[in-house]
Amino acid sequence: MMLCLMMDRIARIPTRTVLLLLCSLCIISLQILRSHDSYYAVEAWTSLPPQHRHKQQLYTTHLFDRTRAHRQLYYQPNSQQSALEEIPEQRHHDIQSTTSAAASELESSSQINPSNHKLDNLRILLIDNHDSYTYNLYQYLSTMTTHPVKVVMNDAFSTLDDFVDSLDESEGRSSGDKSNLLQQHFDCIVLSPGPGQPSHASDMGIVLDTIRYSSEIPILGVCLGHQALGYVYGKEVTLAPCGPVHGLMSSVYYSSNQQNETDDDDADDDDEREQLSCELFRGIQQNFNVVRYHSLVVNFPDNAFSEDSEIEPIAWCKGLVGNEEEYPSDICMALRHKQYPHVGVQFHPESIGTGEAGYQIIRNFCDFAYQYKMNNKKEGVIEGESIEAAESSLPITVQLKTNDLIASKTSHHQIYIHKLEGQSSSSSHPEEVFQELFSSRENSFWLDSSTGKTQLGNDEDNEGCPIISNSRFSIMGSNDGPLSRKIEYFGIEHPKEKRGLRVTSNSGNTETSTIDTDILSYLRQTLIEDGGFSDHVHMVSFNETEGDQTFHAATDNELPFDYRGGYVGFLGYELRHITQCSLFELEGGHGCTISDSDASRERTNPNVPTAAFFFADRSLLFDHHTGDWYLVGVANKDEYHIDDMLGWMKGTQAQIEAIGKLPSSTISSSSALNSKNANKNAVEFVPNRPKDQYQMDIARSHEEIRNGESYELCVTNQLEAEITLPKRSDKKLHESPFDLYKILRTNNPAPFSAFMNFYNKDDDDSSGASASLSICCSSPERFLSVKQDPQHEHFVVESKPIKGTIARYIGDEGESESSDMVKTINDRIMQELRDSTKDQAENLMIVDLLRNDLGRVCEVGSVHVPYLMNIESYATVHQMVSTVRGNLDGNTSNAIDVIEACFPGGSMTGAPKQRTMEILNEIEEGVSRGPYSGCLGYISSNGCMDMNIIIRSAILTPIPNTDDSMECWKASIGCGGAITALSDSNDEYDEMLLKSRIVRHSISQWAAAQHHSST
Repeated sequence: MMLCLMMDRIARIPTRTVLLLLCSLCIISLQILRSHDSYYAVEAWTSLPPQHRHKQQLYTTHLFDRTRAHRQLYYQPNSQQSALEEIPEQRHHDIQSTTSAAASELESSSQINPSNHKLDNLRILLIDNHDSYTYNLYQYLSTMTTHPVKVVMNDAFSTLDDFVDSLDESEGRSSGDKSNLLQQHFDCIVLSPGPGQPSHASDMGIVLDTIRYSSEIPILGVCLGHQALGYVYGKEVTLAPCGPVHGLMSSVYYSSNQQNETDDDDADDDDEREQLSCELFRGIQQNFNVVRYHSLVVNFPDNAFSEDSEIEPIAWCKGLVGNEEEYPSDICMALRHKQYPHVGVQFHPESIGTGEAGYQIIRNFCDFAYQYKMNNKKEGVIEGESIEAAESSLPITVQLKTNDLIASKTSHHQIYIHKLEGQSSSSSHPEEVFQELFSSRENSFWLDSSTGKTQLGNDEDNEGCPIISNSRFSIMGSNDGPLSRKIEYFGIEHPKEKRGLRVTSNSGNTETSTIDTDILSYLRQTLIEDGGFSDHVHMVSFNETEGDQTFHAATDNELPFDYRGGYVGFLGYELRHITQCSLFELEGGHGCTISDSDASRERTNPNVPTAAFFFADRSLLFDHHTGDWYLVGVANKDEYHIDDMLGWMKGTQAQIEAIGKLPSSTISSSSALNSKNANKNAVEFVPNRPKDQYQMDIARSHEEIRNGESYELCVTNQLEAEITLPKRSDKKLHESPFDLYKILRTNNPAPFSAFMNFYNKDDDDSSGASASLSICCSSPERFLSVKQDPQHEHFVVESKPIKGTIARYIGDEGESESSDMVKTINDRIMQELRDSTKDQAENLMIVDLLRNDLGRVCEVGSVHVPYLMNIESYATVHQMVSTVRGNLDGNTSNAIDVIEACFPGGSMTGAPKQRTMEILNEIEEGVSRGPYSGCLGYISSNGCMDMNIIIRSAILTPIPNTDDSMECWKASIGCGGAITALSDSNDEYDEMLLKSRIVRHSISQWAAAQHHSST
């Protein structure tokens, strides 16, 4: 009977209603299936013109396996069309494939076009909570408005009143005017991520009061900014139930009802209701993927939607991806105020991993803020005076750093280059040339691309050039030219009486002067004053029969390199004090001071300056591809200096040609060393902090991460040894380290290797009055390069961070590296590195950090990632390497500005950079890292630059001794690794030793060879 009644009632339901019910059931079923699917894909679009939009192809570039909790990176065409709404064409798409094929195809579409779809004069305030991702938000926001985005550090002003006073110059303002005055100057406010907790006033600066006094201004809080909103509106911010989540991806689902509530008395018309409605997830499909960097969450109780609560959650994820059974509770990923135009997201929409959805969320907020502004205009809200958008897309504070200098620069120098064909030089090898011409000099340099291969190699890139990993050119020289000078800077880690900048000039008599400035200010001033950033080159040809020379202007095809002479040297890690103060001042801060307690001077080597450079007016460049040599000279415009420089070119050409005719004994002797003797008499290195302490340091790092103080910390250690060797009668003291470097470059060839000597004329002067050190570096990592792009009249900035290292299988003795077994084993090892959750998270965090750093100075919309998490192989290790690029406007910024924005490299600090460096200073007991973790390379007189990260390196300094038959050296090797929530203390200690192994072994070989030569 009951069954008959049910069938009768069903039969009476209209057909349309049945169909609607069935469709709803299908949609619900699909969502359930999707939520339990093993894979979530972040989708990346190739950008085509509108008329070809139907031809777009979807590429899946990041595949997340939730059952194994790691991301596999691959490239797979997918013919299905995206469920996303059409994204505005200016969207900067910088999600890239890990394979070069995918990266090259997507690279052309990885730009934001800031000229389209901009909101007219939307005035945005971005409050920086000392984060390393703030300028990723800045870059996105700047593509959405015609008005310059104002960035201010959260503690640049003591109070919100002080900040408002800086905006409003009128007198007699009462304290109750804060809200109106903020609204007169800004249409919306974005609160950045950052370290710390919203309950700690010292972490938040003006943020909490900004929220309290901005009930009529749209606010978007990101991560810490999101937590601040929750805290102000009465919710508890607690440790995440799933533990810290940094650099990992989760699937987020959201409430489809995003309408704000209003009281009945206020709901007079639909316009006012619409004004308060921020549809944050408009155009975004459910269960979209986001990148999370957080340890804390806004805790909503079971009655999250209680009428007593001012805010409510609007998006969630299921704990840590891959562990939903262990953490089944929903974690709030977004919230909103029920009446005020305030919203927040816990995840990072600006991360490269969040991709299109992240950009769309920020765009949705800006669209809402603009509509809110327009509605307020209709209702008569007073608006402040409009400020015209700056012509440049850079922050105004950054432009002012160099504009005055650029406006008045005049060229005092001329650049001359003479090319020596490979056949003419009989293929003189760079090591032989440096050995003969520069190894005996007290001050010399060799920027050595030791993986470079000659034209006889077969390891070609896509342009037919048989050079791998950016290692085509090597540069060498010394400081004995008439315009050369040596610059040594001793910073805060040194005693007060020694601090300052010393310049030793070779003009006429050698003179040394002390200047009250820092190294970056000096380089910026002298490069522009000396007429740098001029690329006019005179090519020199010598007529051997008539004994004269001819000149012609160089063409682009004649010079395949960017180096034009200039400054060559290093910046040590402790220069961080200068760069961090500079960034604070750029974002509105005043009176930045560096405390003496930040560095332990008792444990700083007095022979090692904070930074040191040569001005190289005469140098040699070798092209590993063609075998050509180039002689690069910088001269004053007077005839005497030009003739002297031409004489140097003729003499050097003769020397190179003569070296090419000698038997190749240098290389064979340097590589045929007795490894067995080295193993028997291995030099014993003592870690600055032993294993037990190092593991305690990792535990401390985990605690800091759990408390939200850092996402990732690069904890380092110093391995030190004192080495006593028999003194060679045929060499001076400063010549010995080059023998070590020859061994190191043979054992561990790397694209950004280098050798540098900084000594006085008197080798025995080890008093520390000036620098006495050698740097033997075999770095595989590029920190920063700045190159000219002749087609677009700007500079291209590039960084190649390395995060993720695993030992390479070398094979048994006598086993060829090209054997099938060795290749198979290494392929398996590389795949293990690709699949590592920890290494992927580390790499992603540093990629996002470098996007942020470049975003401070690069043109809006130009920062992109053409290669994400590539695996590159070196002599002893495989490493995970990404590439980040952006465009630099040479009229407003220069290479020094890029260093200032990015130094020290994020791969050697972690993130957020500033707070993390403060923690690291405590963990590392205030011991100076010295050159290690800094950078080394050249800053050319035409504005170009190439700098490595100083890793895989030995720093040698002489130790005074009374035995004339012996020489004593202190050898220091810096090494370490990134600590994340996923790090294991034993693995990290082993990784540290792995990274130093080849350098330690090379030093043991050097010591053994020197002992052997004396017997």
